[in-house]
Amino acid sequence: MIRNFKNTEPMTPKQAIALLIAMILMSAFFSAPHALAEMEEEDFDAADVVILDDPAFFLFDEDEYAIPVISSVGKENVKISGVKSKGVLVKYTIPERLLEADPTFLSLMIEAEKYIGYPYVYGAANPNTGFDCSGFVCWVFNQSGVYKTKRLGANGLYSICTDIPREEVRPGDLVFFEKTMGAGVKGITHVGIYVGNNMMIHAGDPVGFADLKSEQWAKKIYAFGRLPID
Repeated sequence: MIRNFKNTEPMTPKQAIALLIAMILMSAFFSAPHALAEMEEEDFDAADVVILDDPAFFLFDEDEYAIPVISSVGKENVKISGVKSKGVLVKYTIPERLLEADPTFLSLMIEAEKYIGYPYVYGAANPNTGFDCSGFVCWVFNQSGVYKTKRLGANGLYSICTDIPREEVRPGDLVFFEKTMGAGVKGITHVGIYVGNNMMIHAGDPVGFADLKSEQWAKKIYAFGRLPID
């Protein structure tokens, strides 16, 4: 049957608006597949696709971010150029929380641990010959990249440090001693690196940890110092 539109009542404004909206929605619906097809043909690049179930986007190498264990446990005295210390290594492991708290200190200890067990050799300052106290400190700071310094003795290192009160000392600071070479030798005679918990790592005989509260060291502490590290 053919409808006679001449007798149709005119649309109300609300009906006109509804019809317009319907036409717009239908236009969008029918044009969407065409636009998608154009995108697939012209803009689609497989390299831009991220596969969400690809493990590479969700996994990381845990070992790369792990804090290494810095310890003398399990290490032995090392012979260098025919020299081997007869001293006993103090067994100690630096707490992980101290290493994790300061990347600078961590860098120092990663380098320092390499030489635990090396013999003390007066005047020596590298792994090929052994270390004396200041030679060890200078080598560790230089090779770790934490602080560049020329080869200095214990007094020379102290001269470029800022004095630090004992209650403010932190891992990575230096600890200086007197009277370690006999009462007749005045001034600073030894230096080590403070590692927290009243412990230090130093070129004793051999290179290793020492307890600053022990009778050997407690009464000989001269000062704590901090190098001008940026």
